Amino acid sequence: MQNKSIEKYFFDQFSSSREYDVFTPYGYKTILREYLQLIHTPSHRKIRVIDLGCGTGAFTRQFKRVFNGLNDYCGLDLSLQSVRMATKKSPGIHFCAGDIENCCFKDNVFDVVLFSGVLHHFIDMEPCMREAYRILRNGGCVLSYDPNIKNPLMWLYRHPSSPFFSNIGITENEHLLSPAEVTSTMEKAGFTNVTTHCKSGVTFKYIATELGRFLLPLYNIFETLLGLTPLQSKYGSFIIGYGEKRQKDE
Repeated sequence: MQNKSIEKYFFDQFSSSREYDVFTPYGYKTILREYLQLIHTPSHRKIRVIDLGCGTGAFTRQFKRVFNGLNDYCGLDLSLQSVRMATKKSPGIHFCAGDIENCCFKDNVFDVVLFSGVLHHFIDMEPCMREAYRILRNGGCVLSYDPNIKNPLMWLYRHPSSPFFSNIGITENEHLLSPAEVTSTMEKAGFTNVTTHCKSGVTFKYIATELGRFLLPLYNIFETLLGLTPLQSKYGSFIIGYGEKRQKDE
């Protein structure tokens, strides 16, 4: 079970001084390009998008910019300080504080649910995914990205059994995921047409540790090159997840 007090404290402290915005423009572009190839939404009306675990809203803004800025956008996060910064930096997006395992929203109100790098903060992802399913309209979709345990550099930096592991900049809830875990969780929650694949080319502009910052240019070069090879399908740094809410009677 997630230790929510630790999550809240960590992100309240971080966002009290700066925004949680860790990817380079190229990194955001890499993820968003994958999303735009997957997503299918109604073209005849405005759609409603919710970013669950939005942090300070960095990814929410990026998605709004490239997808369709005229749609309705919302964000939800456990950290009140993060929500305050997101609201300040993101005009036109409604942010609120809350628990993504127990949302404040009614059933069947959103067309797209985003999990922007948050699922790996939960040992059991299923309650989050069931909430996503509940608040989605029929025909809506869920999209996620999270670090891949099979990526060698992610493993070296983020896995507790690695000799180079550091707990600086992460919470005790965090753990690396596998594509099979994400697929299984989406399917158990009721989603259909579930797909997961791995993707590299997600470059960073910030890492918490001093050694990590020193080595970051080398990591970004490796990431970019791996993203140009077939190896990324298994060893890519991030897992891209997608699922649809399709009721049986449709």
